[in-house]
Amino acid sequence: MFKSFYGLSRSPFSRDIPTSELYASVTLEETLGRLEYAAERQWFAVVTGDCGTGKTTTIRKFTEVLDPAKFKVLYLSDSKLTPRHFYKGLLEQLGCE
Repeated sequence: MFKSFYGLSRSPFSRDIPTSELYASVTLEETLGRLEYAAERQWFAVVTGDCGTGKTTTIRKFTEVLDPAKFKVLYLSDSKLTPRHFYKGLLEQLGCE
């Protein structure tokens, strides 16, 4: 419906929108700046927010600028994550059993 009405080539509400096509809002730029600040200091960062606010897309955009030889991004997405499952998920993504 949106695609044909506005003459779009793909849905504007998909999860896999190319990060190069994101609208550079003030909130997005601030979040990216905070993530960069944390990465430069080798801190642990957590991105939280309501459903549909662009957390995953923001993280995807941020990881594109990171040097994979220096950084490893761990992504855990679970709204009911217990501490035990949090640590289990981190260890699994780090390759530990």
